[in-house]
Amino acid sequence: MASFPQRRFHPGDISAAELFGSDVLEGLHFGDEAIGFGEVPYLERPMDGHRALRPDVDQPGGETAGPDGIERGGPHLCQATNPSDAGPARGDRLGETHRVVARSAAGTGRRNAAAGLRSGTKVTTAGGIETGADVAAAEKEGEVVFYTHDSGAAAAAICEAFQKDFPKIKARYVSAQNGNLYSKILAERQAGRHEADAIQFSDLGTAIDFQKKGGYEMYRSPQEKYYSTDHLSDPPGYFFWIAMGFCGLAYNTDRVKAADAPKRWKDVLDPKYKGMVSCKQANSGMQFTEWYELRKLYGDSFWKAFSKQKPHAVNSRVQLFDRLASGDDGICAMAEWAGYALAQQKKAPIKFVAPPDGVPASPMLNGIVSKAPHPQAARLSHDWQMSIKGQKLIQENPFLYYGSVHKEAPPMPGGYRLSDFKLLVPTNMTAFLGSRKQFNSEWNQMLGLL
Repeated sequence: MASFPQRRFHPGDISAAELFGSDVLEGLHFGDEAIGFGEVPYLERPMDGHRALRPDVDQPGGETAGPDGIERGGPHLCQATNPSDAGPARGDRLGETHRVVARSAAGTGRRNAAAGLRSGTKVTTAGGIETGADVAAAEKEGEVVFYTHDSGAAAAAICEAFQKDFPKIKARYVSAQNGNLYSKILAERQAGRHEADAIQFSDLGTAIDFQKKGGYEMYRSPQEKYYSTDHLSDPPGYFFWIAMGFCGLAYNTDRVKAADAPKRWKDVLDPKYKGMVSCKQANSGMQFTEWYELRKLYGDSFWKAFSKQKPHAVNSRVQLFDRLASGDDGICAMAEWAGYALAQQKKAPIKFVAPPDGVPASPMLNGIVSKAPHPQAARLSHDWQMSIKGQKLIQENPFLYYGSVHKEAPPMPGGYRLSDFKLLVPTNMTAFLGSRKQFNSEWNQMLGLL
């Protein structure tokens, strides 16, 4: 892995807005649009690090999508399997404070949590982490199945690292966009099939809904002490915030000079940028979060003015940055940090901007599935991903590059921490959830899809 210049980011730097140039970061990332299904067979085959430089699955030259919306991982990453039961995507995405929405799910959960705490969990150390799992039983189960919204490359990186610490447990994954993933697991459970041990969603709304449906197994991990209660389910024990993604602005330095580049969100509305701005389509959870947070800051007039810029909308984070790097677009109005890292690996002429009013952000949630086929391996994997070992991987692996909310997490590549940014995370969950239909309608109308 490439070395990174380590320097602290000072709050005053944000007001200057322009943070990261091509000389700061070198890394790879595949966003949650890249999807796959497979397993890491006992580390028999190394992961192909160049895969991240290939087209995304929804681009020419990418892996062929199946009719169910779930992709098969290539043999350089995993052994292909035949997934089923994926349905149409649904699109909720929440932000930080989920307590209000979770109340209806919390009553029974509190009683279960209290019972779990009273019974006590034997904590041991294995693979360099504290765990409440029966490690011998987990190794006898011999397998753990991880469902995730993230890319096949990201999922394989997690599976490989876990399997390196616990080589007697074969790690498999299912990777699909958040809505397809949720439809898949609900269909499986309705059919009485329990194939997943753990699941990771890209939005808090899906996680809370799954909790309400009894989808999670209550497990009080010994790793919880390293997390604020704001970053755990309500009550704790169902899921945790495994990572945080955020977005700002980015521009092509060949098309837009630094003096003319946008420094604040409202700068994107300048008529001189008409026809050269990009964004994502309505099925993006992060785009929904950005719409919601900037609407709170600036009112409805902001997005009405934005529509006059005739933005180009795409499905994929990779597409956004490929278009920006090639100069097809001059400005990306929804530039995710992780996508920017991939662009920097390619030495693209792109700079990232963190507007001083803040950057929209959203957590990713991970929990153990109820009736997991490999319950002890699920606990062990859960503890490993919560641990500082797992969280360092989340922050430092070139296929991931997310921010960690672990209390002892080191700086992200480049020396930056989540706390260095003003994160705009939805706090009124009822209002946020209730605005999804409005967003879909307004966004699709703006793009000429309605």
